[in-house]
Amino acid sequence: MLKNLALLALICMLPACTLMESTPPGPPTPGVIQRTKEAYRSAVENVKNVGELVWGIATMYYDDHVKERVDPYLTWPSFNYTSVWSRVKARVPWTG
Repeated sequence: MLKNLALLALICMLPACTLMESTPPGPPTPGVIQRTKEAYRSAVENVKNVGELVWGIATMYYDDHVKERVDPYLTWPSFNYTSVWSRVKARVPWTG
């Protein structure tokens, strides 16, 4: 999974690197910083878009496949806790 994430990050950063490599070597011009900022912003935007897509897919997968199997295991302890607590309250004499 981590290798896939690293590969995805590399693919997202590739356009920014190629943009920076396309400038001819020489003395830096005032526009280099501006182009670098634009490349950085576009790379950040691409990563955010990919992150939103991955989040949507993960949420959809959870809702379709995982949630229906996990919910009974999450409600079972809650039900048993209230059941046990009700029995304890019924048997222990409370002062008050």
